[in-house]
Amino acid sequence: MMKHASSTFALAILLAGCAPVTPPVPDTSFAVTDTRDYDPVTLDAVPSDPPTLRVAYGTASARQYGELRVPEGKGPFPIAVIYHGGCWMGLGSTANVAALGSFLARNGVAVWAPGYRELGSDGGWPNTFTDWAQGLGYVQTLAETHPLDLKRITVMGHSAGVTPVMWLPTGDMGDDVIRPDLPRVRAAVAIDGPLRISDFVGLDAMACGQPVIAGMMGGTPAEVPARYAMLDPLANKPLVKRLLVVDGAVRDPDPALIEGLRAQGIAVEVIRVDQEQHFNMLVPGTKDFAAIAPALLDIAKGR
Repeated sequence: MMKHASSTFALAILLAGCAPVTPPVPDTSFAVTDTRDYDPVTLDAVPSDPPTLRVAYGTASARQYGELRVPEGKGPFPIAVIYHGGCWMGLGSTANVAALGSFLARNGVAVWAPGYRELGSDGGWPNTFTDWAQGLGYVQTLAETHPLDLKRITVMGHSAGVTPVMWLPTGDMGDDVIRPDLPRVRAAVAIDGPLRISDFVGLDAMACGQPVIAGMMGGTPAEVPARYAMLDPLANKPLVKRLLVVDGAVRDPDPALIEGLRAQGIAVEVIRVDQEQHFNMLVPGTKDFAAIAPALLDIAKGR
């Protein structure tokens, strides 16, 4: 998935969770206070606030759970639904995005981060897709007991978590996927992941240590072309007003794809950060995070 082989990339297949520690004081100035480079292990050890609620959104798997963080105050609050990465094969978890979620919640954005089944945990087609959809749909249940603004939902994803971000706001959910009554998504944020999964076929083995996309999709593009078309945002348009694309270590987004999305009427913003780093943009205080934080808040709070 990365443009350059590095120790950071090598550690990407060794994700492990660490317990959160006492969170830092909020920094809304976006100052650069952290010069370290992060990998999957140290990312999970970044301080984060405990979730307001940790709850199961389904009963088919222990991975059908999510973490909700609600800002202090009355609300109702805009909602960011954040999908973690992990090469579609269980190498990530909600701990990867806990620091990002804490930052957003401290700045007035409610955050729901659902886990999901992946390869190796009863995932792949259609279960992973079902979980992505059910995870998004569960915000309607959460809104029954928490001050969430269902008219201001933004989906965000890092790395492999960009796949549901580009798919969930579309009108085509696939014939084999359980389709709950999903809320309307207003905006999307794709953080250093492939915008179109077919573009990543062949590169997945280098990024993830083994081929994973065909297993996750239930076949190759030649075998199940309709599924790959479903994940092509030019063929299956995301029904969002705005899209923020963060370009880091993953291969640069195809300019023709970006222009095609703009031609569909989507306001697309691309922010290029350190091309050697894949995780720093998830850590408040780093240079990469400072570069995207204002845009993250703007798109998550926008109407």
